[in-house]
Amino acid sequence: MNRYLKRFVVLGAIATSASAHEIASNRATLVLRDGQHLSLTFFVDYPSVLHQVLAPQRPLKEFVLMHAAMKPQEFQSHLLDAQRKLQSAIGMKLDNGKSAALTQWAWPQAKAVQAALQQRAMQSVVAPADHAHEAQMQIRAQASSSNKSDFTTVTLQLPLQFQQMLVVSYQPKQVWIKPGAASPAIEF
Repeated sequence: MNRYLKRFVVLGAIATSASAHEIASNRATLVLRDGQHLSLTFFVDYPSVLHQVLAPQRPLKEFVLMHAAMKPQEFQSHLLDAQRKLQSAIGMKLDNGKSAALTQWAWPQAKAVQAALQQRAMQSVVAPADHAHEAQMQIRAQASSSNKSDFTTVTLQLPLQFQQMLVVSYQPKQVWIKPGAASPAIEF
């Protein structure tokens, strides 16, 4: 075996073992700022979520190939339909039992989503036995209240299509540091 082929085999083995440890999971991050503003960010395998929303009865490969080849305007229409369905299935209840209004939704751009589907379609043709490793796509929303006590406890309701979701929540601590001065003790 020549040295270039050996190098290729070694690099391939390293890449395979490295990616085996990078298991992406769907997750949500909730960040409470000033006690009155909650930012939600969902990191999901969006092509799989879309498959479950738009055509769960079809095999994933068929769904991917069909949507990857759609005209951009037609794909945009399907994507907007899926976003409406998902948005209506995501809810948040406050400690007092009231629902919190989620606003300022930011969804992945249609062009980026279709590109991810095209990449997955290409992989299914070129290397069908390989597992797809796409980056998670972000979905963002906001909630706010004039009453600081509204966000002391929240309950998140997510659509089934998101599958199992790891939720991370926190409230950042902020301090100003004067020029040339040391900060107060920062606790974690």
